[in-house]
Amino acid sequence: MNPARSQVNESIQGLRGAAALTVMIVHIHFMAAKGGLTQLVEAPWIDHVGPYAVMLFFCISGYLIISTLSKHGDVGRFARNRVIRLYPVFGLLHLIMFSLGPFMNYEWMGELRDRPLAWAGHFVSNLLFLPGLFDLPIAQKNAWSLSYEAAFYVIAAVLFAGSRRWRSGLGKVLILLGLVAASFVIAAEIKVIFFAVGSLVWWLERRQRLHIPFAGLLGVLGCGAGFVLYYREHYLLSAACAFPFFAGLALQKGWAAMALRSRILVWLGQVSYSLYLIHPFVLDPLRRVCVKLVGSMPLSTLHLIFALAGASLAILAAWLSYELIEVRLTQRLFSRKR
Repeated sequence: MNPARSQVNESIQGLRGAAALTVMIVHIHFMAAKGGLTQLVEAPWIDHVGPYAVMLFFCISGYLIISTLSKHGDVGRFARNRVIRLYPVFGLLHLIMFSLGPFMNYEWMGELRDRPLAWAGHFVSNLLFLPGLFDLPIAQKNAWSLSYEAAFYVIAAVLFAGSRRWRSGLGKVLILLGLVAASFVIAAEIKVIFFAVGSLVWWLERRQRLHIPFAGLLGVLGCGAGFVLYYREHYLLSAACAFPFFAGLALQKGWAAMALRSRILVWLGQVSYSLYLIHPFVLDPLRRVCVKLVGSMPLSTLHLIFALAGASLAILAAWLSYELIEVRLTQRLFSRKR
């Protein structure tokens, strides 16, 4: 089910790995601080490192999803492949959350033990990625970004279908619906403009108009300036600065593109979806164990154990999830349909 290595843009694949790794490292720090294993970094930028990494994920989606629609030209096939891509790993974790969460009193889920209708309602809303877009409780906190991913998939597919039939009444209706939905999502969360960065890069590249002078310098400066502007909440300017960075990766030119092509980051990019979703399921029980050991050994030692063991186990779990669920299980269940 995976494309051949020669067909993969390794700089973009490496960005996936770097972004997923960044999110995990930030979560390790916050979870360790919450458990009293270390002091919370007070710098104002720390809260925005993980979300900015997610914005770079949005750039990747904007680039690849539009490319996929244009290449295959089949909205039905596109929809099936998106479901196959998202749900095997997410669905398994979703079942775990709603099976164990209420009985473990996990945050708001403890209230669902004696409320089967409420349990069913939240089960469905989370299954459809509605929290994030709407003010609804979320079970898998990382899945907030999947709400916007799923919305982008739907909007992109509707606009693509409308553009293929733009001379007909149905085509005009589809384009109108897509634009209205896009306006609603942008009004709700302006950060989704990062999807447009990836889409614009693809559009320019396809027309051979994507030229970035001094790609190395502009790429690094664009990524750094994009982050500074992001944590200052200048999201449109942040997305504009991210453009030369991501364009350099699409062209596989510049220092950032070269660094992200490292084997470890490309490999992490391959398992990044599983790593992004699974690492909290690994880190939380390990943190609980470490917290119980407070007093039996120095906090610095427990913090180091939590960080190193947590990262190693999360990556191992992501690799197993990728091999067993994303590849083998998915092929067994869907290979004929695909």
